[in-house]
Amino acid sequence: MAKKEQTYRSFILKQKIVPYLFLGPNLLIFSIFIILPALIGIYYSFTDMTLFTFSVSDANFIGLDNYRALLQDQDFIAALWNTIKLVVVTVPIMFVTSLLVAVLLVQPLKAKGFFRAVYYWPVMISAVVVGIIWQWILAGNFGLFNTIIKSLGFDPIETLINPRFAWWSVVFAIVWSRTGYYMIVFVAALLSIPESLYEAAEMDGANKLQKFRHITYPSLRAARLMVFILVTMEIFKIYPLVVTLTGGGPFDSTQFTVQYIYEMAFKKYQVGLASSMSVVMLLIVTIFTALNFFLSKRGENK
Repeated sequence: MAKKEQTYRSFILKQKIVPYLFLGPNLLIFSIFIILPALIGIYYSFTDMTLFTFSVSDANFIGLDNYRALLQDQDFIAALWNTIKLVVVTVPIMFVTSLLVAVLLVQPLKAKGFFRAVYYWPVMISAVVVGIIWQWILAGNFGLFNTIIKSLGFDPIETLINPRFAWWSVVFAIVWSRTGYYMIVFVAALLSIPESLYEAAEMDGANKLQKFRHITYPSLRAARLMVFILVTMEIFKIYPLVVTLTGGGPFDSTQFTVQYIYEMAFKKYQVGLASSMSVVMLLIVTIFTALNFFLSKRGENK
């Protein structure tokens, strides 16, 4: 009896306690550096905290005044609208591009490893360096792109001076630099699909398009959801690449929310107001994430 009780206690220790011992350090770090700052930021959003306020007790609680001010801040609304447009445009492009490249790279091609490395290489470059590279390529009359255009006898294109071209330049730079990361996610998911499913489909006379539609795409449900969420979160918090590429210009056409929050906090010193902007961003990202979950769940039920 005593031996059975000891075995049961050992089982409980392994199944219930040991996992938390391994998770404990990560949970502690996550709580200190993510949860706690987020809660402090939410509190600051209800105060008149500035960069020169020496302690939290010196900040005055002003209720919803910061949030009311946001409704009248046309620059913040413009930056938020720019960010939402960037998410709506970039996320589908990134999703389709990374999935297409992943599908091509799981085919029996020569030098497949080389091509995977080439597509993944931009991911390893710092976002600041990516911005500098594309600024050097696209900048003015002396950029590499316009130099080639002029050598062919065409007029140079105002890539970073014209607001429309500058905005699409940001989209292109983001897709170029981050597609490889999500390509790897899709490649891993594609390789986990049992080959027997494709063999059975071939026996039924299915072509490549039918196999992709009825086997490949449905099997990527979890990977698709993860990529959608990760890309959405990444685009919402885009900052260093844009700052080094366009600086938010021209005419604030590429100024996005994170850059505006940074300038409000560290250039205008309004920490409380910047915190309220961060809370609004958090709510919007949460809504987008919940929408992705809802649409994914709805797709499962069909």
